[in-house]
Amino acid sequence: MGEQTNSPDRVLLAVRLGWLTVEVFGRLRHYMQSSRKSEMHRGNASKRFDFSSGALSEYSTLLLAMGQLNRTATRLDLGLPSVPIPARNEIGQVDLNTLHGALDDWSTEVWVALSTEDDIIGRGFTYGGSLADTYWHAAVLGPRGFGELLHPHHLEYLAQRFDGIADHLPPYTARVLYYTLHQWRGAYEHLRTLDLDGKKQVLKRLESQAGVWHYLLFGGRSAEGYLTAEDRRLVTWLVAGITIVSVVTVMILVWLLVLASSSAGRTATASLLGSPEQLSAAQAVIVGDLVDWQKWSTTLATISSVVVLIAGLVTRLSGWVVVLHNHVKDWLTLRRIYRRTYRVWRA
Repeated sequence: MGEQTNSPDRVLLAVRLGWLTVEVFGRLRHYMQSSRKSEMHRGNASKRFDFSSGALSEYSTLLLAMGQLNRTATRLDLGLPSVPIPARNEIGQVDLNTLHGALDDWSTEVWVALSTEDDIIGRGFTYGGSLADTYWHAAVLGPRGFGELLHPHHLEYLAQRFDGIADHLPPYTARVLYYTLHQWRGAYEHLRTLDLDGKKQVLKRLESQAGVWHYLLFGGRSAEGYLTAEDRRLVTWLVAGITIVSVVTVMILVWLLVLASSSAGRTATASLLGSPEQLSAAQAVIVGDLVDWQKWSTTLATISSVVVLIAGLVTRLSGWVVVLHNHVKDWLTLRRIYRRTYRVWRA
């Protein structure tokens, strides 16, 4: 039995497993097609090793994806698919249809098992596979036929589904998926106006966008990891500026309110007192009140209450400033993340 994880982790693992199921077969299919056209399976003593050069070969990325699939299935306490990856020199002997059938049967069993455990986990498995299909099946259809996978209704569906499981995904991931999928909806109509070379360019950009989705879902790079040092400085300065302007604006409004209240008070007092003789009499009464210690104690109690009230208002204001600062920072950070994670489909 694999290690048991909590519910949110299992939903995310199911999303990853769905993606990997599609990716593994997509990479296997692409590798087999390309290797039959070349001598890629033969060694070359003049080349660097894949792992040390950082530029992994198709075969190495296929092995990596298969290893991730097996590990993820194990963590979900699922059986492993009986889809052996052929050796380089045996690629020509593989029946792709047989491998597809085996992986299709296994993925159906996985979906049933996950959905039986919890509906949201089964849906996560489906969503991950559907998102991966957006690129990996598009690569099969080629430049001429992949446009239907970018139909606005399909992308809208995916965006809403991932938004529904946002709490189970890494920070910002659901919102980035929602934003980028919405942006890619415009590519559907645009593809109809492009020639074959133009469609190839869009497919290449879709591959880059799928790479971003993969990084976000698998934790290879967090959403905030796409921010540059310049982005972070810009967010900091903008947040500070907006917060200061907001606080100063509130202070000015309070000051104007005090002035208005003071003016109204003077007007009301003058109206009540009337003539100068009456005002002098009122002043004499006030002087008499000043030497009345009982009234002084009442006045001090009133002032203390006002001070406590003002302190409470200041505390609330400082809390409001912190909330404002956090909301503005989150909003600006997300906008910069959108800019860095969206791969523009239009050339």
